[in-house]
Amino acid sequence: MKRSVLAVVVAVAVVAGSAAYAQPVDPILQEIEQAFENITTALRPAVVNIDTKMTPEEGGAGNMNQFEDIFRFFGIPFQNPEGGMPPQHPRRLRIGQASGFIYDKQGHIITNNHVVEGATEIEVGLWNGQKVPGKVVGRDPDTDVAVIKIDTGGMDLPVVQLGDSSQLKVGQYAIAAGSPRGFEGSFSFGHISALGRDLNLPENIRFQNFIQTDAAINLGNSGGPLCNIAGEVIGINIAIVYGANSLGFAIPINTAKNIVPTLISEGKIVRGYLGVRVTTTDQYAEALNLPDKNGAFVAEVPTGSPAEKAGIQTYDVIRSVNGQPVNSPQDLIQNVSAIKPGTAATVTVWRDGQIKDIPVTLGEFPREQQAAAEAPNGHETLGLRLQNLTDEAAQRLQLPAGTQGVLVVGVNPNTPAEDAGVMQGDVIVEVGQRKVTNLDEFKAVLKERAQPGRPLLLGVVRPNGERGIIVIHVPQDASFK
Repeated sequence: MKRSVLAVVVAVAVVAGSAAYAQPVDPILQEIEQAFENITTALRPAVVNIDTKMTPEEGGAGNMNQFEDIFRFFGIPFQNPEGGMPPQHPRRLRIGQASGFIYDKQGHIITNNHVVEGATEIEVGLWNGQKVPGKVVGRDPDTDVAVIKIDTGGMDLPVVQLGDSSQLKVGQYAIAAGSPRGFEGSFSFGHISALGRDLNLPENIRFQNFIQTDAAINLGNSGGPLCNIAGEVIGINIAIVYGANSLGFAIPINTAKNIVPTLISEGKIVRGYLGVRVTTTDQYAEALNLPDKNGAFVAEVPTGSPAEKAGIQTYDVIRSVNGQPVNSPQDLIQNVSAIKPGTAATVTVWRDGQIKDIPVTLGEFPREQQAAAEAPNGHETLGLRLQNLTDEAAQRLQLPAGTQGVLVVGVNPNTPAEDAGVMQGDVIVEVGQRKVTNLDEFKAVLKERAQPGRPLLLGVVRPNGERGIIVIHVPQDASFK
């Protein structure tokens, strides 16, 4: 009896003590909290969960098990939850979980291209718990935007309200919604931490200019909306950086607003194509006597391209297209892509200290040849797509200082490279126990050391410096030049 009375006295004392520390809540904080509550209440019904099934034969980035393989898609290898090297035999069936949001009452849903590319099955989870099949109606790999459609079945679908991403400012509130790690209907709150981010992705996405946010974006958030304090969608969640905290990225919603109607009606976006490999003018400006560092330096003009036919030359600096200034390579891509293929355009270049106008008839961008267009000095063998490792790529992948080798920019499905567990973003530093520092050395050592029908050892360095040795089986009919 005494113990019971004592327990009650202690409990009352604890409660009374807690009450003594309660403070009046600032009305401003209450208003902010209420605003967040209103956003989640209004937005939640328009956010959907997207489950996909795909196989390597049909492509796509997809997810592996329940963990979205977004790292591999962006050139950063996926790490096992337990750490260490990935399995030597990846699963043939990939099951993905991602997000999207309802665009209109006809059942169109916006998500990422990498979520649905190559999907054999798509299932959309709605706010009411209903699961319905979805189908892709349009994809744009260049921006990583896709549109899928569901049969409304007579439902009055809730839709999002699209904002204006051109009006964004660093410091504004940002709310990310979606299904992180498969937890549907999740919301995270933060701020816009930067604008106009270019992630220097090795391939796949040509148009970036991403929104950076510290609102938590996790695996499975891809394709979900990033919203402002008014509940308007200002971006599409797309990427995270491996090993970083509070560092996520979203596609500006204005990018989607410009192309979604065409994706719905045409299924794809057709863009103009000039056909040059360009870089910044920073290191060339003084030698070329440029008046400033604006423009796109032409490093290569592929044979047969519209640029080559028009007479654009290596060492030219493209300063404008149809009078629209070109201050950077990204400006050139934007300006040319906005012009319809087959249209005559005027490309203004700096050549031999003078401005020259060159008439060009633009072609259609060859999407399937993008990797070759962006990496003319690349190499492909055993299912590996390779490039020389640049200082910029080494820094982005957080490699140890002094790392030299060849960068894996792609792994083709159902090849010796995929079977061995080589991943996009790996850096090959040894072939057959011989050091290689560039593509020329790689090809020479491969020709010398690889034997048809025999296993070959590859030494690799992975992002953040993890080293490993991979056994790749050389096919019996393999030949190397």
